[in-house]
Order: sequence, then C-alpha cells, then structure tokens
Amino acid sequence: MKSIGKSFLKYVLTFVIVILLFIATLIISSLFPRDWIEENTLESATTLLQEGNPNYVLDMELDNYTDALMINTAYSINPNKPFESAMLARKNYLLEKEQTVYPDSNGGLISSADGDYDILGELYKTVRHDISESYEYARYWHGYLIILRPLLIFFNISQIKVIIGILLALLAFYLFMMLSKKIPIKFCYIIILALAFSDFFLMGITLQGVLTFVISMVASIIIYERYDKIKNISMYFMVIGMVTCFFDLLTHPIITLGIPITVYLLLKQEKEHTGLKENIKLIIVNSIMWGIGYLLTNLTKWILVDVFYRRNLINIAFEQFLFRSQAASVSDPKFLGEAVIYNFEQAGIRVYLFLAVIFIYVIAYLIRNYKVMKFNVKAGVPYLIISLMPIAWYLLMNNHDVDHSYFTYRGLVVFYIGVGLFLLKLLDNNPASEDGEKTRLEK
Repeated sequence: MKSIGKSFLKYVLTFVIVILLFIATLIISSLFPRDWIEENTLESATTLLQEGNPNYVLDMELDNYTDALMINTAYSINPNKPFESAMLARKNYLLEKEQTVYPDSNGGLISSADGDYDILGELYKTVRHDISESYEYARYWHGYLIILRPLLIFFNISQIKVIIGILLALLAFYLFMMLSKKIPIKFCYIIILALAFSDFFLMGITLQGVLTFVISMVASIIIYERYDKIKNISMYFMVIGMVTCFFDLLTHPIITLGIPITVYLLLKQEKEHTGLKENIKLIIVNSIMWGIGYLLTNLTKWILVDVFYRRNLINIAFEQFLFRSQAASVSDPKFLGEAVIYNFEQAGIRVYLFLAVIFIYVIAYLIRNYKVMKFNVKAGVPYLIISLMPIAWYLLMNNHDVDHSYFTYRGLVVFYIGVGLFLLKLLDNNPASEDGEKTRLEK
C-alpha cells in the first residue's frame, strides 16, 4: 500500500509540475507587446484573406478559418494582463477601444453583427483596429501561442509554414533513420508510407492540426533515444496526453497516442520479445494514462477559468462535449458511427492506395513462400488493436468528427500504420522476412 501511495504521489506531482509549466510558458509568451507582431500579423491577415476559405492544395483542404483564429488569438493578447489573456484566450480584442466582449459559450464564436463567422475578415479588421466585438475561447489551453507569438515577431504566416514544412521533414527523416537501426526497415517504411498517405508532408502549408504530428514525432524520437532510461512509460504517456491537450484544438489528438505507442511496441518486441498478453496490457494501460492526462488537463483549464473569472466554463464545456459526442442532434441528425464513414470518405483514394501497396507486398510474400508459410498472429494482433484507435475516437466524438471530417480524417494515419504492421508482422517469422532470409543465405 505504501508503494502504491508513493507511486500515486509521483503522478500527482508530475501532473502539477507540467500544469505549472504550461501556465508559466503562456504567461511568458503573453508579456511582449503586440506592436512586435503587428506587421507580420497584418501581412498574414492579408494573405489569408486573399486565399479565402476553404483553400485547396492538391486535394487537401486548408483550414484558413482556424489559422486565422489562431493568429487572431495571438494578436489579441493583452500584455498588461498576461495571465488573464492566457486563460480567457480572446479574439478580436483591442486594448485601446471599448468593445462588447462575449464569454465562451455553446453558441460558438459567431459575430452577432455580421450574422456569420467571417473569421478571415475579423482578423483583418482586428489588425486594422476596426472591430467592436470580442469573443473568448477559454475552453482550450491554446498552447500553440507559446510558439506562434514568438514566431510572429520575425515571420509572417507564409514564412512560418516554410519553417514548419522543413521541421516535419527533418523529424520524419530522423525517426526513420534511427528506427531502422533497431527494427527491420520494412516496418519503418510502413510508418513513412502511412504518414505520406495522411498528408503529413503537406502539413507545413497549414497551422491547424500540425502540432499533433510534431508531438507524435518528438514523443516517438524521445522513446527511441531514451528507451532504456524511461523508468515509468505510463507516466510518460500521461504527459504526452497533457501536452496534446495543451497544444491542440481538438483536431486529431489520437495521433499522439497511436504513433508513439506503436514505436514503443516495435522496440519492445524487438528487444524483449514480449508476449501477446503483455503487449495488449501495455496498449491498454498506456492508452488509459494518455486519456487521463488529456482529460484532466482539459478539466484543469476549465477549473482555473471558473475559479479566477467565474465563467461557468465547466458546465459549458461538458455541454459542448455531450453535443460533440452524441449520435444525433435535433437540427442535424447523425447516427452513431457516421463519423467513421465520413472520415474514410474524406480520406478517399488514400485508403485504397495504401491498402493496395500493402496487399501487393503481402501477396508477393505469399506467392514466394507458400510452401513454408507460418503466420505469427500473436506478434500482429497488438497492431490491429492500435489500428482501431481512430475508429474508437470517431465513435466517441461522432458529431464533431462528422462536421470536421475535412481535417479529422488525418487521424487515420494510426489506422494505416496499425493495419500495415499487423499484416507484415504476420509474416515476420517466415523465411522471406529479413532475419529469415539472412539465416537462409548463411546456411
């Protein structure tokens, strides 16, 4: 009992320290005056207004709507009240002008003056100091501000996107090169192929949702680099869930669980040859810890806002969650599981192309080795379970992921990786596998 209490205390202490770091970084990023970012914010607003919303690159829909909201929130920070600004996360906020300020509500961020959600126009008007209504979006942490505000000092949105694109490519390349030293390279190719079919290498052209990919890559690299030194992997996944909640605006958070846990499982199977029961337990326990970190971080933000600013945010956030997760609403009926269909439809040909590549590879193996074929089901099943994570998320957030399937479909990267590794792991003990082929040649 004493050891259990001590372990629980470590989790609580870790949670508190991480929350304090979140608050501190938000306050620090809110301290410098908006004059420092005004020029690049205006250039960014002009660019987004010219591009419009939606804007397409190839067949990928850019969410300029959310990009504008993020930049607007960064610009609307009041450096004279950094904690208040960080907690309430306003948009359209002007220091020198008397405005009507609306608290966060289930009615959204709609301009009562325009009768619609002209977020691109609102950003431009805000930078031009020509807007009379401000809105709070306090339910999220808006952790992206600690990155976006400093970047806006030196760069506009077009330049920031170039930086993001380069960063993503470097992270993916580094992870691929490092993993290929410890696990068969065919598994590394599955991860890279899945990322490519999920628009990972195009994500640099948008701000919205990109941080879930960055978090998943960084978390996976840390797992690789410190595999033998991470004493409590469950605590690590709790922190990943917390970081995801801090930075993300409910885009495709499941990526930050699915990809790192896959990397960890690949390394564990390769180094320790763990069994099926242990691998399934690993997935379940760490998924729960990721979820606890994610949910409690959300709840902490709502409590902080209610304690300091009395916005009744806990009730509002829970009402919003129920609306976003329910299978149907009065105005727009949806059946349970419709989000699964919508997101696969949104992914479109990507799904079929990815599966086609994998099946061609598997069939070639089967033809070549049909006489000696043995299936390693126990090694593959854990990845099949991981592949179901985005499906479970779509079921949980059904309403939200129907309405926002134009970006939530990217969560299917976990499905691609899981299915691909499941099929390849089935063949992993056969003569055509890399180790088997090497042994056969040596003989």
